[in-house]
Amino acid sequence: MATSSTRQPPSRYAIAAWLVMLVGAVAAYLPGLGGPFLFDDFAVLGKLGKYGGVVDWDSFKAFLFGGTAGPTGRPVALLSFLIDGTTWPTAVEPFKRTNLVIHLLTGSVLAVVIHQILRLLGRDARQAWLLAVVAAGCWLLHPFLVSTTLYVVQRMAQLATLFVLAGIAGHLYGRSLADTHRTRGYVVMTLSMGVFTVLATLSKENGALLPVLVGVLEITVLTASRLPALDRRWSALFLVAPALLIGAFLAYKALAHGFFNVLAPRDFSVYERLLTQPRVLSEYLGNWFLPRIYTTGVFQDHVIASRGLLLPPATVLHLVLHVAAIAAAVVLRRRYAMASVAVLFFYAGHLVESTTLNLEMYFEHRNYLPAAFLFLPLVAGLYDNLRLPLFLAIMSVFLLVLGGFSRYSADVWSDYSSIVEASAHKAPTSTRAQAEYAKVLFNANRFEEALAVIDAAISRHADVRPQLVMTRVIMLCKLSVLDDAELRQATAGLSGVIYDRRLIGIYEEFVLAVVNGDCPNTGLDSVRDVFVAMLEYPLNAETDSVRFSQIQYFMGLADSRNDNVPRAVEQFHLSLSAAPSVSAALNIAAILASAQHFSASLIFIEKARELEQMGVQRAEGARVYGASDIDELEKTIIDSMNAASAVEAP
Repeated sequence: MATSSTRQPPSRYAIAAWLVMLVGAVAAYLPGLGGPFLFDDFAVLGKLGKYGGVVDWDSFKAFLFGGTAGPTGRPVALLSFLIDGTTWPTAVEPFKRTNLVIHLLTGSVLAVVIHQILRLLGRDARQAWLLAVVAAGCWLLHPFLVSTTLYVVQRMAQLATLFVLAGIAGHLYGRSLADTHRTRGYVVMTLSMGVFTVLATLSKENGALLPVLVGVLEITVLTASRLPALDRRWSALFLVAPALLIGAFLAYKALAHGFFNVLAPRDFSVYERLLTQPRVLSEYLGNWFLPRIYTTGVFQDHVIASRGLLLPPATVLHLVLHVAAIAAAVVLRRRYAMASVAVLFFYAGHLVESTTLNLEMYFEHRNYLPAAFLFLPLVAGLYDNLRLPLFLAIMSVFLLVLGGFSRYSADVWSDYSSIVEASAHKAPTSTRAQAEYAKVLFNANRFEEALAVIDAAISRHADVRPQLVMTRVIMLCKLSVLDDAELRQATAGLSGVIYDRRLIGIYEEFVLAVVNGDCPNTGLDSVRDVFVAMLEYPLNAETDSVRFSQIQYFMGLADSRNDNVPRAVEQFHLSLSAAPSVSAALNIAAILASAQHFSASLIFIEKARELEQMGVQRAEGARVYGASDIDELEKTIIDSMNAASAVEAP
């Protein structure tokens, strides 16, 4: 029986070895701690300065419970950001240092969990701690996790993983207690499951998988151990019921909007996503077992969706391989418990983010938790089949290689330009990586190289990629070589694709470039025609969609600067009707006022006031505007109108 022996503390040698691992991880990550904030960092952390900083109880509550990153708002993760900064803009180093500390702490908890598993499987304490240190060290130093640790906002994934592993450690501890102290053991298991599931889920929603992952341990490691079976009533309440709820939720998400329907802002259906994920999972495993010095990093749109079982042909092959791996792990779970838990834990850890939710196809941070035990069977197998000195030599070299790769990757992460360049080389089919790399080159006055990159990227895709098209158009505009004919030719394909509302920034940049005179050979009528053509695509013409709202907004922006005020007002009204918000109405009022269309501007001041009184406070993620904000902008517009009238009067 496994009782107190499963809780034996590590020897001083194991502690010393783990300290070496921690120091090695710090040394590997050190270059990346001064790297930049990126993408979602600005959306999440920018809210620190939303009310002039988190300086009192009201601003604290507004930040903590104002999260929009997921259904829960992820308040535990948001709370952790206040350790590093309470206003915006702010220094990046404290945030990345805390992420690294969480990474080290998570690795330490993982080592404890692996030790518990090995003891339950009959390993003696010395072996268990040695293998735990080595296996957890492989996870800690692996370069595939660098992007999770150095991308500040991915602290959400880190904390969810930390709390899930802590919950597993608590469960295994309670299981060992229950053998001799039943009541105490079940109290520990219940508290571990309840407290850590809540903390993990409020850090990131896949933390809700804790009961499922504990269930994986129960049917593998704990079935193979000598511990008595888990109480069926407790198991039904705390393991089976949550698993069924998660399964029902994922099934609902698969069917709610049509299994075969393409759902914006993606260009694939749930069916196509499910077909593609086996290929994605294979790529994850390839990056794990064959470590790279750098991966695709933060640009993860390089995966081409599978449109059928044989489109591409590799789809069915990967699907069969993963189904076979899962089936083998289930069937052989008693005989090969260590390998089975590694396999099933990996797939179970991907249940939320790699199945039916309408998320991006691929993200490296999704492996932060599922990969926890992947190296454990290999490490244990080497230990069992090699002499100890040879085992230690091989694992020392392997850990040094992992640390060296992570050090290189962290060095890339120290500078935005190097992140973009490395990602562009690693992911030639990534629209975002290629567009961003072209922009980096263009901003460095390497114009020919920038256009060559964007042209090559466009040629790689048979379908139209709006981000690439508009990046090229903006470059030609800024080089003063874009004319109406070139614009029509370049954007002709946009009428045949769904509008991606995430590209609002690039479309706005284009319109404003023409407005500001950066495109002397391009007229605003031609700009407007680009957006008119987009409405030919049926989904873009749905009058209650954000897509329709943004397209109408750009048409109104072009008309307002082209002095076609009645038509601009009409377009802006259509935009607001599709996606009403106080912030949007005030933005439109400011645009019209800046073009000296004061009377039209005041129409939208009244619209903003009407929306504010109705409680339509804001668009998602936008600042909340109250009556005083509306009055202040109205006064500014009236003062500007009076000043303009005074100038015209003489």
